[in-house]
Amino acid sequence: MSIMQEKLLAPGGALDQLAAIDPDIAQALTRFGPPPDRSLPANFETLARTILGQQISRAAASSIWTRMCDQGCSTASVIALKAPDDLLQFGLSRRKAEYLIGIANEVKSGRLDLAKLSSMSGDDVQKRLIEMRGIGIWTADNFRLFALGDMDAWPANDLALQEGMKRLKNLVERPSAKDLLALGDAWRPFRGAGALMLWHLYGILVRKVTIDEV
Repeated sequence: MSIMQEKLLAPGGALDQLAAIDPDIAQALTRFGPPPDRSLPANFETLARTILGQQISRAAASSIWTRMCDQGCSTASVIALKAPDDLLQFGLSRRKAEYLIGIANEVKSGRLDLAKLSSMSGDDVQKRLIEMRGIGIWTADNFRLFALGDMDAWPANDLALQEGMKRLKNLVERPSAKDLLALGDAWRPFRGAGALMLWHLYGILVRKVTIDEV
């Protein structure tokens, strides 16, 4: 079991605590079961792939990353030596190419030590990551949740989370990012567990993924 799943599913863990706070979560957990393990390693690849996934589909981002891997261009040490034009062939925009090169340089130089992030508070992790060009709050909070297992990370700008909250709470309209921030306050410090449940609901109720396929 991954660190994230252990924090989430252990008896008395984040999901149990959240279900005790919110009966809607408890009901969803009974009906749909716990969310699947979506944990990722806390490394450059995870950060790079999160950046690639900004504003494009998961399939498109995966296709780009596969082409980069096939050409041996997927590590910080390699990407740091590239010019933006070198990365355009893989399907990246110039701006994303610049982002990846800049972050690769931060990692290669040691200015960004990804291994040390797990010992920092969630707020400090977010602050450190968003200092870098190309990393906004959504990217930072996704890294906090999936790579670091931060059970209070809350990527409120995520449309799937907003739609999941609409379904969970039977809202008339999908909440905005600002609304979702406010709604999430009642779930502190287990908002990350809530986010995982909302993605779980979104997959089943909106994308129509069966529970066996989740």
